[in-house]
Amino acid sequence: MTTDSKEHKGACLCGAVAYTAHGELIEIDACHCGMCRRQTGGGAYYAVQFEGGVSIDTGETLSWYRGSEWGERGFCTTCGTAVAWRLQQFPDKMGVSAGTLHDTSGMRLAAHIFTDNGPNYYDIPHDAPHKTGEQVMAEFMARVESK
Repeated sequence: MTTDSKEHKGACLCGAVAYTAHGELIEIDACHCGMCRRQTGGGAYYAVQFEGGVSIDTGETLSWYRGSEWGERGFCTTCGTAVAWRLQQFPDKMGVSAGTLHDTSGMRLAAHIFTDNGPNYYDIPHDAPHKTGEQVMAEFMARVESK
């Protein structure tokens, strides 16, 4: 999965939190776990990861919430936009919310993740592979440890 641009800009709804994502797109995943559904108000959270990471350009209203013993969710305290997600042990490996990117042309969903925790009130589409939470964590740890 690649796009032509090496930099990708994004921001929250009110513009108070802005960032630049660097490098090639690694993947876009739609997470269906209970925490992500609560964060979005009911649907999947679409997380985008880039090879060169993400730098915060303006972030005075960016706050991090520890939703679990391993993950943190970044949001704008002014407009409430879910901006990013990261593992506490790898704070520089931030994934941004696909909806906050200014341009998503050429980007495609790689997988639906944590499908074993999906809700009963909607069917998870089959437009991309499905992965359980166990599969996702094993793949993520292997990728992080290889760098």
